[in-house]
Amino acid sequence: MSDRTKGGLGQWFWVCWGVAMAWSLYRALFNEAWILDDEIAHYMISKDVWSDPRELWHPWSRPGRNILQFIPAYFGLTAARLWTLALAGFAMWLTGREGKRLGMVGLSILPLLMGFQWWFPELSYPVLTQTPFMVVWVGGVFLAMRKKMAWAALCWGYLPLVRHEGIALSALFGLWIIFAPGGFARHLLKGKWNEALKAFPRAAWLGFCTFLPLIVMNVATGLMRGEWPFMMFFESKPTEYYGSGPIWLYLKHLATGAGIPVVLLMVFGAFQKWRHLDWSLWLWATYPAYLIMHSLIFWKGLFASGGYYHFIMPMAPFVALVALRGFNGLWEKYGIKPAAAALAVVVVTGLMMPQQQWGVSDNHIPGLPVLNASLKPIAPPMKQSRFGEGVREASEWVIKNAGGAEVLNHHAAASFWLYETGVKKLEAWGGYTPESPELCSGTLLIWDAHYSVQDDFGFTPERLEKAGWEVVETFAYKSVRIYRKK
Repeated sequence: MSDRTKGGLGQWFWVCWGVAMAWSLYRALFNEAWILDDEIAHYMISKDVWSDPRELWHPWSRPGRNILQFIPAYFGLTAARLWTLALAGFAMWLTGREGKRLGMVGLSILPLLMGFQWWFPELSYPVLTQTPFMVVWVGGVFLAMRKKMAWAALCWGYLPLVRHEGIALSALFGLWIIFAPGGFARHLLKGKWNEALKAFPRAAWLGFCTFLPLIVMNVATGLMRGEWPFMMFFESKPTEYYGSGPIWLYLKHLATGAGIPVVLLMVFGAFQKWRHLDWSLWLWATYPAYLIMHSLIFWKGLFASGGYYHFIMPMAPFVALVALRGFNGLWEKYGIKPAAAALAVVVVTGLMMPQQQWGVSDNHIPGLPVLNASLKPIAPPMKQSRFGEGVREASEWVIKNAGGAEVLNHHAAASFWLYETGVKKLEAWGGYTPESPELCSGTLLIWDAHYSVQDDFGFTPERLEKAGWEVVETFAYKSVRIYRKK
């Protein structure tokens, strides 16, 4: 093992690590809302594991994410968020260690190039799949570079348990193994049959380690839930709801997600002279391959992608490392002042977080007046939107007035506000329609203009009126309503 894999990263790395993590910690503690409604659903499923162990293998909530987050979820949403942020901090340290192994200079600023990417403060702490996927991915690279191949294979095989597209990365890791110098496939291509035969047991063992997490998940889910998650890989178009888009969309997402300044540094760094390209470096090529894969998937409208920018946030370690190359190249060619100015712009815009200030709103909710957001120099903590506040007020109304009536809702936030109360909640995914006879007279519905009307539920105002439901209260410009079955 080379000396570059040993030793620490220096005190200034940890100073910058502390500064970067403090910004995310501040947002984790003071944000009153959530960046995605999915976070609340994931959190409640993780907490439910303690009362129903089958929920650990909930396919939608991703067993790989659940396994990493269900223990802190027992102690509440804030505890789960702080644990997830700790995982992000660990990923930042792993990225620094990889930078040192690669012989990069200026590693002390690496945490700033990672922690002040625009998407990092808003996606590093939520109880979502992004941070678990990021830490397992960079952890797999870290272990492979240190010849801990069985452990690395388990990490690469664990990725599809966290996000389904991780199976493509598992496959790329397998190709990297067998085509490496001395690898099984490389010997076959050269016609060295004896050497290939000798290399086969190692390839088979690492292949088994890579498939093992998927095998365990499918067996466990099959036994506990009667479902086989692997089958979803054969259903490329489970729904038309999410549509498709231009092939270049994820390049735009990379710029507006990671941040234009750090992406410009990354592009500059990518075109700096690469002095030494050995086989190990190609494992980092899985990151641009991931970007290309998401671009193609959404372009073709496959696997219910939706084209969301947060899917590629796990690329943050790669973006930071290549941006550091850009910073170093800028310093070497033009001096310290332009490099320092570029870093300052990264940090200043990372505090501003334009993606979050402009992109997070409820203007897409039917019935709500459009609000034009003003860009503040430092992004303030997130508040509940008008729509989110309406869902909270409707939930509080139900807690106060439901009595013994059964309550149905479709918004995860409503489930969160009603969680562990005495309200008799019906399962949103129970297959109910406005006409369902199981929804008896007096049943209450927390209706919202975003989820309730979707095809999966079909609770449109027109159907509700025909089925004998009446509006008893409204909130947030009537985008949230309480209906009662007559």
